[in-house]
Amino acid sequence: MKRLLFHISIGLGLCCLTGCRPGISPVPTAAEADRPQIYPDYTDCRLPRNIAPCNFRILSPHTRYRMEVQRNGETLYRQRGRAIVRFPSRRWRQWLDGAQNDTLWVALSLKQDGQWQACAPFALYIDRSTVTPYLTYRLIEPSYQLCNFLTIEERCLENFETRNLYDNVMNELNCVNCHTAAWGDPDYSVYHTRFQRPGTHIAVNGQLRRIDLKSNRFPQGGVYPAWHPDKRYIAFGTASAFPFVHSKDIVRRTEVYDSLGDLLVYDIYRNRILSDARICTEEKEETFPCFSPDGRRLFFCQSLTPPKDSATEDPVDYSKKIKYSLVSIEFEAETGTFGRMDTLVDAAESGMTVSFPRVSPDGRFLVFCLSDHGTFPIRHPESDLYILNLTAAGHGAYRRATAADTGNLASARVYRPLTPANSDKTESYHEFSPSGGRWLMFSSKRDDGMYSRPYFCLIDDSGRASKPFMLPQKHPDFYLTCLKSFNVPVLSNGPAPYDAFKTAEAAEAEIIYPEAMEIAGE
Repeated sequence: MKRLLFHISIGLGLCCLTGCRPGISPVPTAAEADRPQIYPDYTDCRLPRNIAPCNFRILSPHTRYRMEVQRNGETLYRQRGRAIVRFPSRRWRQWLDGAQNDTLWVALSLKQDGQWQACAPFALYIDRSTVTPYLTYRLIEPSYQLCNFLTIEERCLENFETRNLYDNVMNELNCVNCHTAAWGDPDYSVYHTRFQRPGTHIAVNGQLRRIDLKSNRFPQGGVYPAWHPDKRYIAFGTASAFPFVHSKDIVRRTEVYDSLGDLLVYDIYRNRILSDARICTEEKEETFPCFSPDGRRLFFCQSLTPPKDSATEDPVDYSKKIKYSLVSIEFEAETGTFGRMDTLVDAAESGMTVSFPRVSPDGRFLVFCLSDHGTFPIRHPESDLYILNLTAAGHGAYRRATAADTGNLASARVYRPLTPANSDKTESYHEFSPSGGRWLMFSSKRDDGMYSRPYFCLIDDSGRASKPFMLPQKHPDFYLTCLKSFNVPVLSNGPAPYDAFKTAEAAEAEIIYPEAMEIAGE
């Protein structure tokens, strides 16, 4: 009960968030205080036309409610109840199909002390585009340290159907992570297992292979995967993760940073490993690769390997020295070779660390996380999403936007926070929808500061974000009772060609070893 009350109080705070709504019908005149408080907060959000019903709980004091769904002054639906609003799925689909690039209004009247009071209607802005319909994520305890009862789940965003793709109870309590589909294609995907029956499992045309990418040169094997758009190559970061419990920072609690970080590219069809001496060096750490949509550039994060003051240096102090820049390197798919390198966001200029670069499907925008230090922003409340325009004129590194850039943010060679997607809590892992416009899915702890949950927003042609909304659930109290974080969520165009039983079988398959390794410049 205490947890429920805590989350409801958080939900009350969420309702004050607003977003930019360019080109959208104005809200009817009414005092802001007359707006209903709901959880999750879907007020004035822009929605893809294929999203599941946005059911919610009414938090404003009341005993009963009356609700109407309206469009262009016409009442489409009426509902009465006590606290929970659940839209009928078939009618919801009809409303969204009929309101593309239009607005649905939700009008609530609340009964309190025997009197009915009408609230100011709130808007649901329905976009004509769709979001990629499947989301896959790992459910894990928020400490991110234990892998007991760890699963990979698949959720259809158009309804509330979920499916278990991996269950470590069926796999000797293995750790599993980094499930990634190839540009939304579920028939080409990859995930890692560790401890018992380890391996990198790669689905090629729907068939799972178990690969061991470890070698003397890359002792940790492949870790953070990124598919090339032609689905022949997978870039991997490879590193040794160093977790520790904070002795000086109760807010962050635990921290993880990488050492021995390098990049490699695995050629699926020739079963060989490729790399370049510039991206696998002892002097620098490389991590979090991401190919451009045309496959000609590989974006990644790179940091100098900071020296330790002593062999017993406190890991908290050491982790604060680690700051990654955003870097890109040219890649020629036909020959598997690398070209020119460029620094896009310099850690020396930002004073912070970059993680998780992701490029929009049209190749125009790149979104990344920026936090104080270290490798993983998941434990950093200050971690925010930033955006830059890859088509901006000029060369060299981007600079942080200032007030003087307000008039030309869409074309200036600057990086800036992605407001209003950011909050005062952690924003971290994110990904663009591979199809259906510029929908951005990201992980946020804005709800309670502890659990990461999926949110969605739309990036317009100027690089501005709509007000984000939380992944809808069949019952709006789902997030109040779910004691797992949604970790590393990724999007795909369809259901995966395997389930928990097939992934358990794949763990017993004969392991494949790469036949060759080519590192240019060594």
